[in-house]
Amino acid sequence: MKFSTTAFAAASLLALSATAATAPEARATTCYTLHTGYLAVFPKGIAKGVTLNSQNEVVFGKSGNSLKVEFQACPKLPGNSDPYLGRIVSNGKCLTIENPTSATEPYYAKLVKCGSNTRPSAAQTWRYGTGDYSGNVFWAGPTKAPGNIGYMSADDETPLVTAAKVLKIGCDHQCVSFGILSKLN
Repeated sequence: MKFSTTAFAAASLLALSATAATAPEARATTCYTLHTGYLAVFPKGIAKGVTLNSQNEVVFGKSGNSLKVEFQACPKLPGNSDPYLGRIVSNGKCLTIENPTSATEPYYAKLVKCGSNTRPSAAQTWRYGTGDYSGNVFWAGPTKAPGNIGYMSADDETPLVTAAKVLKIGCDHQCVSFGILSKLN
């Protein structure tokens, strides 16, 4: 798995300006918002927003409004400390991997109705990095092989997409983390 240091640096710098929620109560049991901003990819090291197609699938390289999201930490998820585990929400729907049990990559993401408000399914569980990975966002991976799964990219970090511009997610090839940024380039 290869993660780009350019994307990490860009996400880290830009994520500092992302809106952060106030410190959560230690007894929080439901998912709560930590950060808001635009879901971003980093072709050639430049932060660009992703959009949705008419099926609510995440696409790159098509016109439309950049996807505004909230990262919500979910304290009931096992291992929710550093980095945070939670879900990504936009307009009341959750960013969900469509094919989380697939034996092969790529995976694809779309917005669908959220599941549990305390323990999202593996398809709706995302990881928000802290420390050296601050601002970097990854899909937490399938239940049988959890990890840090970003979007698939070419050598210059340009996202790989289908003919219909649906973003490919996975790390069999080179991959780069997503970011949640308050503004895009």
